[in-house]
Amino acid sequence: MIENKELIKSAVVFNEINHSYTYLGTSLTGVTSILSRTIFRDKYNGIPKEVLNKAAEYGHNIHEQIEIVDSMGVTSDTPAVQDYIRIRTEAKLTPIANEYLISDEEYMASSIDVLYGEENYHEVGVDICDVKTTSKLDMEYLSWQLSIYAYLFEKQNPHLKVRRLLAMWLPKPKYGRSALVEVLRKPKEAIDVLIKWDKSINNQQQF
Repeated sequence: MIENKELIKSAVVFNEINHSYTYLGTSLTGVTSILSRTIFRDKYNGIPKEVLNKAAEYGHNIHEQIEIVDSMGVTSDTPAVQDYIRIRTEAKLTPIANEYLISDEEYMASSIDVLYGEENYHEVGVDICDVKTTSKLDMEYLSWQLSIYAYLFEKQNPHLKVRRLLAMWLPKPKYGRSALVEVLRKPKEAIDVLIKWDKSINNQQQF
């Protein structure tokens, strides 16, 4: 892992138990919550809660193992994590940080699964990667999710740029073969409109 002293650390506190973000005692919203209230509010309609919970638990386990693999340089017996190591190595991706917390420290916050970069990443930019263990990739959802991440990352690190948005797809074998996919970035203006939309929803729910 490349030394990441160039990255600015957010003062936001993440509570892993209830998956909440706070800044100086004020609650912030997560990016997933924003998307589920706006563009993708029907995304999981019809899927039983126990199925979603089981999938989330599996995904959380894979994410934890990947963080250990990247930070400690160890290997894993889990096939999905072995795929991750293989793909990362073949693509010559070097981790800078895992579960990197980003926020505007005003309204929203989230954590980037993996940041990749070269030794001169402060000059050429970083790659933001989200790890997915779903049965299929929703590219439009990923485009919005990672674009908001890039928006927040550059706001928090004005001296750095995001070079690429990446998705590391690690499905169970019956759903397909693991792959690294580049994701299209939405323009900043579109992100601004989405945030304004979500704020209006939140304001209406308070009355």
